[in-house]
Amino acid sequence: MITVKMGVSRLTLAVHDGKGRISSILVRKTPHEVLSPDGWENHLSLPVWFGDIKAPVAMASVVPQYDTALQKALVASGKKWMIPLTLPDWGLTVRYSPQGALGVDRLAVCTGARERFPELNRQGWVVADFGTHTVLTVVINNTIRGGSISPGIMTQLQSIGGGLVLGRYSLRYPKGPVGENTAECVSSGVVLGAVRGVEGLFREMETAMGQQLALVLTGGLSRYLRPLFRLPNRCDRHLVHAGIW
Repeated sequence: MITVKMGVSRLTLAVHDGKGRISSILVRKTPHEVLSPDGWENHLSLPVWFGDIKAPVAMASVVPQYDTALQKALVASGKKWMIPLTLPDWGLTVRYSPQGALGVDRLAVCTGARERFPELNRQGWVVADFGTHTVLTVVINNTIRGGSISPGIMTQLQSIGGGLVLGRYSLRYPKGPVGENTAECVSSGVVLGAVRGVEGLFREMETAMGQQLALVLTGGLSRYLRPLFRLPNRCDRHLVHAGIW
């Protein structure tokens, strides 16, 4: 099976074996303009072997205006076919207003966490997804109760000083809370600050829900950030693809 996650900044395409394990994963930038199916084929630049795969394709997208043309490009060879996903397919109750405003990527990571870590069903959990945005989603008794959204780490780094006052800063691992130069101060404030912010929100979410919850980390930066967390957690950066599968 092939699973696709189209986010605001990146598109990831994963090829799974019969047991759901990812055998290959391709990453592309999300374009900033609407493309035709031919345009998508050029943009994706998929390897030759991809065209020979005969498999169903399922997609979670937060950029719906791109979906139709991308789907046509993916199934153009005639060896693949799309599997539509609707709200009941995820097996989760959604308490969100309105329901349709909940990003399908959040449904996917919550489902992926449940499948990857089945023991979570005994207590409920919070998924922290580190991508273009840092998104926390609370799930209790297979019901999505809500969560929080904030600018992601890379987004914050790009916004520091507007790129004019302090220059551009790349992602760096923070040495500690007290930076001894500007680069260390930025990594402390943005990277370590994001981790401590998630920990604080997680604790407040436990208080608001009146119960202990498990913390699950996912997204491209999750493995990089995990050693900075003080709280016990589970981690799988590809939960979105596990959930779609």
